[in-house]
Amino acid sequence: MVPVRALLGRAKARVLDDLRTDPYLPALLVLAAVLSGFWFWHRLPNLATRDEWSRALDPLVAFRSVVADPSYEGLKQGVAWGRVPFGATFYLFGLALVPMIAVAVLTGNLDAITGTPHISWAFGHFPIWNEVPAWFWTGYIGLVRLFNVAFAVGSVYLTYRIATTIADRSTGRLAALFLTLTFGFLTIAHEGGEDMPALFFLLVALYLLILFVRSGETWTFYAASAVGGVAMAFKLTMAVVIALIALAHVLRAREREAWPRSLYRPRLIGIGAALGLLAIVVGLPTTLVGAFDPVLSRIGGHSISRPGNPHGPTAPTWWWFARGYFNGLGLPLLVGSVGGLVAALSRVGRRRANTGTLLVLATIGGFAALYVPWHDFRVHHLLPTFPLLAILVATWLVELRDRRETVARVLTVALIVSSGVYAGVGVAGYADTPRDQAAAWLDDRVRENETIETYRWHFQDTALPHGANVTYKEGEFTACPEYIMLTYRDLVYLDETYLRNSPRRQAYIRGLLDGESGYETVAEFGSRPPAYFPQRPTPGSLVDLLPYGIVPQVDQHADEQELRPNQFTVILQSTGECDADRDPPF
Repeated sequence: MVPVRALLGRAKARVLDDLRTDPYLPALLVLAAVLSGFWFWHRLPNLATRDEWSRALDPLVAFRSVVADPSYEGLKQGVAWGRVPFGATFYLFGLALVPMIAVAVLTGNLDAITGTPHISWAFGHFPIWNEVPAWFWTGYIGLVRLFNVAFAVGSVYLTYRIATTIADRSTGRLAALFLTLTFGFLTIAHEGGEDMPALFFLLVALYLLILFVRSGETWTFYAASAVGGVAMAFKLTMAVVIALIALAHVLRAREREAWPRSLYRPRLIGIGAALGLLAIVVGLPTTLVGAFDPVLSRIGGHSISRPGNPHGPTAPTWWWFARGYFNGLGLPLLVGSVGGLVAALSRVGRRRANTGTLLVLATIGGFAALYVPWHDFRVHHLLPTFPLLAILVATWLVELRDRRETVARVLTVALIVSSGVYAGVGVAGYADTPRDQAAAWLDDRVRENETIETYRWHFQDTALPHGANVTYKEGEFTACPEYIMLTYRDLVYLDETYLRNSPRRQAYIRGLLDGESGYETVAEFGSRPPAYFPQRPTPGSLVDLLPYGIVPQVDQHADEQELRPNQFTVILQSTGECDADRDPPF
């Protein structure tokens, strides 16, 4: 076995050699960093997603718990606090938390961060967000997002390295460029969470497995097993890597004599499995402190129930795949991906595909098989397939260039330009978000004694300025608040088919918008839907999805980032004629 230090040394040498050998690679990585990091501070001190918020709280609550009770039990209770164990993400956010604690200590503001670990669950833990200084959240979440940018750039490099290993440097450059211009990839780079680091380690494992099949060196198999475990520690859906490791073992065994007896390598398999399991155990902080129940609940409960748990409209599985790829890739790159996939499968059928291509195809197939039973899924679930599709597209175009150079060059330029425009327009939207505008507007106008009323159950859905007086709970609404905020999600109540709708809620929202409740609209941020009615694609309609492949910033469901359409915000102000006995039906 090769020591970890030696492995890191080899990796460093490989990267430096690529940077020296390929003059285009540094420019590609700079482009990836610019697009992934453009306006990374959007929504701060608010959050990009609810998942980003829950991950941010995990190490902070653990820190508060240790400060309140500096003992093993205090550490255990703090680490086990999270609603589910998000594994290695705890360490990533914890790393970003350390410098912010240092700043708080040096500036004498530590008391503003520490406090009871028993934080309120109300309104998405709104009290702790509103009480802890805004500079802390901006710095803390901002650092986490920069970590994600680094993982994104690393993923672009790994895509280059895998494609170069499978084919050549020309293919590697093109694959890296296509991934850099994939809007779905860039959106995930703009939020803190487990998806991007999990992708990075998945690609490392895939690259090592390709090397193993080619060389047979056992250290590559062991390293791939350990790194695959790290990927799973970040995100359990990366369990697809287990099947990849098994496939790589089979492919390598076929290259040896005495097939199929060459499959019997108990030492190789046993050590690999042990390293992978060790990486998973160490990657789950709850297991390290002896809190096993949350882990078992996550694996045995959530992982089993999630496929059938609805987080969006009921629609055929193909529609959810189409929805995710239309928006994540854009229509031109989606068409190119289909072409690359067909070409790769054709090579497999003609027995011309190398083992690297087989592993790439198997990874795509593994994730497709994983999500087929799910009721619904999002762009971030499909993220692991984006670099792999980029590799297939690049391989197809480079091979086509050898046969039909003009056609290949025209297709390549068309895909690069169209994908660049799609991704560029999408990323530019982060610099002009409606919720940021609404929060700034309210921050300038709302006085200390004035209240903002909202009907969302989580503050991340809103455009609330930090430090504002807010009412958000039935039974606690102020008699006549100065301001009422309606969000895109509130407008969904105007749709009679909405799952959580009721005639009373629909009438209440319509009455506010029509100025019948003693309030008038004083500001709108974002593009108003026609007649305030949210325009969402009909579940199961392919035609309705076509605009998703042309316009990058579209509406989302559940735990995806809420982009421009979802951020439409209406601010209403009291006219002085409010009915003190009003009863909002929320």
